[in-house]
Formats: sequence, C-alpha cells, structure tokens
Amino acid sequence: MTRQRSGAASRSSGAAGGKPEPLSESSEMYLQVIWRLTERGCEASVSDIARAMGHSLSTVSEKIAKLTERGFLRHEWREGVSMTPRGRKAACRTIRKRRLLETFLFRKAGYGIHELHEEACRLEHLISERFADALDRMLGYPMHDPHGHPIPARDGSVRKEPLEALSAVEEGRTVRIAQLRSADPEVLEYAARLGLLPGKRCTVMQKAPFQGPLTIADGSERVAIAFEIASIIDVQAPDEERFDEAGGGSEPFPPPAWQSAGQ
Repeated sequence: MTRQRSGAASRSSGAAGGKPEPLSESSEMYLQVIWRLTERGCEASVSDIARAMGHSLSTVSEKIAKLTERGFLRHEWREGVSMTPRGRKAACRTIRKRRLLETFLFRKAGYGIHELHEEACRLEHLISERFADALDRMLGYPMHDPHGHPIPARDGSVRKEPLEALSAVEEGRTVRIAQLRSADPEVLEYAARLGLLPGKRCTVMQKAPFQGPLTIADGSERVAIAFEIASIIDVQAPDEERFDEAGGGSEPFPPPAWQSAGQ
C-alpha cells in the first residue's frame, strides 16, 4: 500500500517553482518534437527537427533561436540541439496532457487506438494543468497511455523501462508487448486488428532472413507480420509486469481483437 500511495502522490503533487510559463501552441509542439528526438540521445540536428515538423530549415532555425533565448533549448551555430531541464519539464507537461487525453478517449469515449493521436493533439494545447490533474485522478493515475508510452509525472519526470524491438527478439522467446512506437493510424489499426496491443504475450516462432516477416504465436493462434511492423513494437520479458503504482496491479489493457470476437 505504501507504493500505491507514494505513486499517486507523486503524480498529483504540485509542480515546483510556481505556475509554469505560458507557451504558444507552436512552441509546445517544437518542444515535444525535440524531446522525442532527444529522448534516447543527447542532441537532435536542425534538419531532423525540420523533417519531423514539416517546416523549412530557416523557419526551424528561427524558432530554435527564440526557444534558446528563453532558456528552453541549448544550441550553438552548426551544433546539435539539446534541451535544458526547463525545456524538458515544459515538454513533458504537454506530453502528460496528451497521454492522459488519449487514455481518456480510449477508456471512456470509445475511440480506437488508431484514432487517438489527432484528437488528443488538438486538445492538449487547450486544457489546463488543473484539468489534466482531474483526468489523472478520474482515470486512477494510469502509468501508461493506450500505446504503452509512460505518462510523465506532474513534475516532468518520466519512468524509464528496458525495452527492445520485437524484430530483434530471437526465435523461441516469449515476450510481452509493451508499447507501439507509431502515430500512423493505418499501422495502429492493423496492429489492433491482429491483437498486437500492449499487454499481449506472444512467442516468436520463426524469423525469415533479410528482414523478412516474423511468425508469432499466442497459444494455437499464429500470425505473420512484416519486419517493419515488428520494428515499431517494443516488448519486454513476460514476467516483467508494468506495475501500476496507484492502481495496485498490472495496467488494465483490453483483450486482443480476435479474443473479444470469440474466435
């Protein structure tokens, strides 16, 4: 019970340093994108950011300069872009809102996993910290969104978990799907149709050479999936439960689509 109480408290406690500085929707989007690009590394290039944003290099360079002046980013001429602690905290505030909104839409509003990104993207810039806190409480302080991504705490901290791509799993290993690293609606809808959602346990039966398809099994059910799909599915060992500290047990995930249909 101590772990449950401490988990809920850390998720709902007030942010240090007073009220956060207001940011424009454009600035929030830039910080989110840069946070994602630098999450597993230290820096992102201006060209990578421009590609992710779909903006010209000159537009991106100008925005980066402004965010650097305000203390959200670090950037020197011809060097990579990195985030300051202030920038990471600001990015995670918006990411927290998005992932809480996605969880609400999925659990309470009947949205499919492939329908969440666009809707939450519109709403995340409109809701207040107070509303995000209310969503967090109502949903029981979830630790992960429907895609399996960790929901940042209110103080901007993000839970780190050891994961690997399904495409890298050796034949014969049984793993549990932890998260889907894609915002492509068609890819997510396809994964959901096959039941490849967070929480699903499966065994890699066969891997074709030269990045060919993988055959995976869940009991007697077998399915072949493309290497590209397996590459965006992160997994972990089946005994590594993603404990929901506030909920008192494993994160509640929906059953696979084929199981729900009674096949």
